[in-house]
Amino acid sequence: MELPSRAKNDRYTRPGQYNELERRLRLYPDNHNIPIVVAYAFDHRTRLGPFLFADMRLLTAGPRAIAAALYNAGFVKTRIVLRQWNRNFRPSEARLDGDVPQMLFVSSMQIHSACAYEMIADAYKLGEQRPLILAGGAKAIYEPWDFFGCGPEGKYSADVVVTGEEFVALELLDRIMEAKGRNEHPRKTFHRLRLSGLLDDIPGLVFREGDEREPLGRLINTGIQRLVQNLDELPHPIVSLGLIEPPHRRRTLSRRPIPVEQMHRHAGMISVVTTHGCKFHCPYCPIPAYNQFTFRTKSPERLADEFRTLAEASGISKFFGTDDNFFNTRDTVEETFAVLARSTVRGKRFRDAIFFGTEATEFDVYKNQDLLPLARDGGLRAIWFGIEDMTAELVKKGQSPEKTRTLFHILNRLGICPMPMMMHHDGQPLYSRGNLYGLLNQVNFLRKSGSVSVQVTILTPSVGSKGYEEPYEKGMVIEQAGNQTLQDYQYDGNHCIATEDPHPWRKQLNLYLAYASFYNPLNFVRAVANWKDPVWSYRVMYQAYGMVGLARSLVQGFGWLKNLYRGPIKKMQGLPKPRLLMVPPVTSNTLTGTRGMQPLPV
Repeated sequence: MELPSRAKNDRYTRPGQYNELERRLRLYPDNHNIPIVVAYAFDHRTRLGPFLFADMRLLTAGPRAIAAALYNAGFVKTRIVLRQWNRNFRPSEARLDGDVPQMLFVSSMQIHSACAYEMIADAYKLGEQRPLILAGGAKAIYEPWDFFGCGPEGKYSADVVVTGEEFVALELLDRIMEAKGRNEHPRKTFHRLRLSGLLDDIPGLVFREGDEREPLGRLINTGIQRLVQNLDELPHPIVSLGLIEPPHRRRTLSRRPIPVEQMHRHAGMISVVTTHGCKFHCPYCPIPAYNQFTFRTKSPERLADEFRTLAEASGISKFFGTDDNFFNTRDTVEETFAVLARSTVRGKRFRDAIFFGTEATEFDVYKNQDLLPLARDGGLRAIWFGIEDMTAELVKKGQSPEKTRTLFHILNRLGICPMPMMMHHDGQPLYSRGNLYGLLNQVNFLRKSGSVSVQVTILTPSVGSKGYEEPYEKGMVIEQAGNQTLQDYQYDGNHCIATEDPHPWRKQLNLYLAYASFYNPLNFVRAVANWKDPVWSYRVMYQAYGMVGLARSLVQGFGWLKNLYRGPIKKMQGLPKPRLLMVPPVTSNTLTGTRGMQPLPV
């Protein structure tokens, strides 16, 4: 189900409140002595599709954001571990300057949850020395109960799940540090406060009820977070760029993180938060509800400074905007690119010095196409479009074949790469005669219209979206295929897990055939031959990577395809039930108040 929203006059923190909280935390003398590990979970079974190489070269924003917040708040003994780089890392063997970490932040998407549970269980090997375990990320936001009672006998749990952003985590730490006794472990302080009900007024937390040594019962949910409206208040991303663990195969930590000036040896692109929110309300997308139907931005000057500072310090000049719809409002686009177009990196204009890729809807970019030359001067080189379905049978977002053809030709001429993302859904054939409804028809149309890449996923239940329940209620979701039981990592859109088609293997095969029609030797030769193309190098590169990615996807995904073909197929009858009941700590208001006992629908 969708996340509820706070009242309109209570959705934001007070202006400047985040920075006040940050300054107050820096006053606690113990902060700089507390070793902290921020670990980003990653399941290598999700490495499918044409972009499977990007996941190893792209510096994700989430773990860096929380680490920057910690560092700015005085917790300078912080290390970021990316499990895609350090797949053998074990929290129980991690040491920072010889000290066992006292806090472990585990950030995870739903598709990487198995790795997150593994790290939580491993941390318990430290016994009484184990760190305070805080879980966050998309999985925690929408399914916080899954971080409690993990493992074969349900023995392992996070101490607290943070269902909000940096402000929520710092508010919790402020309460802990204020109450922390001399030489007291932060985990013990947390549980003392939790049992006393002294954390109930911090919205955005989920933790267990009762003594942590007793069997798990219910969970306390303190409600929906307040959002920091002005994203400029959040720490500059350069703060955490020097806290990242080098890639290696050891179970322990290195003596030092990667020096910032050497980061370009390990990463090729940096994710940067640009905007949050989208005006569309697609049934398969949880983003608008998570943002409480708001739209938040950074100032153009702050964004330009981030690009310049990161590029000059790290040598990495490619950036991906982790926004939801950058072209959501015309004023934001015009003001931002006007500043970016005037900005420079080492004396070169952004147009020539940086690669900025972002996400947007075709409707909004088409409507603001007169701003595209300015955007190109500001360094814009690629737009990922959530087109989903060219004929708008699946969802209507103002897309059409005519708009697509016109817009993509404009983008190609300006040197901006169109990167459409499509969804294969029930009712859509592989090929249709005389119209564009077929999957292959749409993929080939996009290529001929100028698409540099294409991503095709299968419509999958997305937790937190308004359409999440329907596939379960209709009995569409596969519980088991052959001898393989459905797991979280398969909710990635690359696996057919929900369909009314009596032969689900056909939809899985359609996905591979769609990729093969776009990424193939013939199209690679066509791309190489068209050397006057303004996006020639990117078109050739994506064709090459796409073919290798398709080959690897076929090898890695063949097991699921085979199980879908051989069967038998067992489907879920209704929604999956959480293991534990969540109750709000309130009696009269499910967002603020005092501890109570009503059941909260989940």
